[in-house]
Amino acid sequence: MSELRRKGLWIVVVGLILVGGALFATSFWKSESSIKPPLPTVRVGSVTAEVKQSTFCWSNGGEAVCEDHGLPEADDLQLVPVEPGAEIDVEFHAEPSNASFHQIIDGELVRSEPVVPDEPGVYLFETGGEWPRGDSRYVFGVEVEE
Repeated sequence: MSELRRKGLWIVVVGLILVGGALFATSFWKSESSIKPPLPTVRVGSVTAEVKQSTFCWSNGGEAVCEDHGLPEADDLQLVPVEPGAEIDVEFHAEPSNASFHQIIDGELVRSEPVVPDEPGVYLFETGGEWPRGDSRYVFGVEVEE
């Protein structure tokens, strides 16, 4: 084999190794956010609350991702000031089956109507449901001022 042909063969082999390595490395760079459920819009009276993703299992084609999150503390959420007794309207990306709504009281989920309590204070809520692509929970917080 000639010297020129041998160098050409090595260049091809090294090139294939580099391309294969690059493809392998980029497979780990997939954004987790590409397989996450969409966040709902939560309106409390006339204010839109910041919603955070909580526990979920969601699929997209042949891939699925599950994440488990503990219940938040008030410091974990951006609280919005709201009126006492304001109604809470949760608008999901699509209507869920088995939808639920809870107030988080002392680290526990307590079934609740989607209405802010009348007393001043900080209130945390959790809502969610099931869809054909998976299930998801969401959390948000409000503050009723005096």
